[in-house]
Amino acid sequence: MGSRIMHSIIGHKIAEALSIEDKTSFLLGIVAPDAVFSYEEKNLSHFFVGEVRDYSRRVDYKGFLHKYRSRVESKNNYILGYYAHLIADDIWLRGFNLSWLKNRMDADEGLYKLSHNDFRLLNGKLLEHYRFTNELRKTFSRFPSILDLDEVKSKDVEKLVPYVLGDMEYDKEVLNEILNVFTFNQIVGYIETSVDLGILKIKPMLT
Repeated sequence: MGSRIMHSIIGHKIAEALSIEDKTSFLLGIVAPDAVFSYEEKNLSHFFVGEVRDYSRRVDYKGFLHKYRSRVESKNNYILGYYAHLIADDIWLRGFNLSWLKNRMDADEGLYKLSHNDFRLLNGKLLEHYRFTNELRKTFSRFPSILDLDEVKSKDVEKLVPYVLGDMEYDKEVLNEILNVFTFNQIVGYIETSVDLGILKIKPMLT
C-alpha cells in the first residue's frame, strides 16, 4: 500500500482541489487506516474483501461508505479523508501488489527490504518534488476532535501523527540515491491517479 507521505500528499492535493477548509481532519482521515498495525486490524481498517491467492482481493470502499453513510451525508471531512485513503490503496493493490509486486516479492525475499528502503528514499524525493512540506507540517501540527470508528480509534490516529511528521525529516543525500524496486515517475503517476479518482469520487458528495 502507499506510504504515509504518499497518502499525505494525495490528501493535501485533493483538499486543495476541492477547497476543503478543515484540511487537518481530512488529512488525519487519509492516514487513519494505517494507524493500526496487526494483520487483522489492518484487514478491518482497510475494508479488504476477497483473497490474494485467487487475485480477488480488493478494498471495499463502497462498503465503507454504506457503513458510515450518515457521516458521509453530513460531509464529515475525517470520513471523506478516510475514503480517499481507501480509494488510493485499491489503486495500489490492483496496480502494484496483485499485478506484479507480490509475485516478485514471493520470488525474491530480499525485495521486501528493498521496497521499504525505496519508500524511505521516496519520502524525501516526493516532498522535494511537491514542495509543500511546511504546509503539511502545519496541517498535522494540531489535533481536532475526530470520530472513534469501529476500525480505528482517535487515540490510534493521534499516536500515528508523530510518525507522519518524522517521515518529513530526511537527509539531502537521499535525493540522489537510486531506487531499486520502483521508479520515481511510477510513484508520481500513482499519486496523481489517486488524486484524480479521489476528486471524482468525493466532489459529488460536497454538493
